Amino acid sequence: MELVALLVFGFALSLDGFGAGLAYGLRQIRVPIVSMVIISLTSGLAISVSLLLGHLAAQGIPPDPARHLGGALLILLGFWILLQALRSSTRKTLSIRIPQLGMVIQVLLEPLDADMDGSGCISAREAAVLGVALALDAFAAGFAIALSGLFSVFVPLFVVVGLFVLLHLGMVMGERSAHLLSDKFSLLPGCLLIVLGVLRTIA
Repeated sequence: MELVALLVFGFALSLDGFGAGLAYGLRQIRVPIVSMVIISLTSGLAISVSLLLGHLAAQGIPPDPARHLGGALLILLGFWILLQALRSSTRKTLSIRIPQLGMVIQVLLEPLDADMDGSGCISAREAAVLGVALALDAFAAGFAIALSGLFSVFVPLFVVVGLFVLLHLGMVMGERSAHLLSDKFSLLPGCLLIVLGVLRTIA
């Protein structure tokens, strides 16, 4: 049961990559294999750090309260992600002008901004920025899932592989003008986190 929960969690954290892939496919922006690997590994590293922090925090809290707190955080994060997805039109117009960090925030709001030089291809440097951006939403979720008692070294691996596969799949489908899927899939990560949070709370 815990393995299934971890797989679902890894899948939920990887779905942002699918949305980014759709955007790139629709705009015919290339993401070379090397850049896809960098994006996936950067996100995987960020998730590893968040899981470790959550696991360490759980050591100082009794198991049941920690599980309930982690589950509650997952539910709150799920609703927050749903709210952001429903307000996607607002997100795309938001601009925060902070050097470097502002660029990461901008990429998070609009994946197409990752192509900073307008070359039509995501370079290694741009891939690293995008990898961090895709991990921002998932960072708190990684902390929460580890705090709830679900901690495994395989989660970052699930995220790395899942993000790579879904990013590529999104680009392929985007090239075939499957843009109608993007709005539907944007709601799925939040829903999955809410379900996982409820299951951890009542377990």
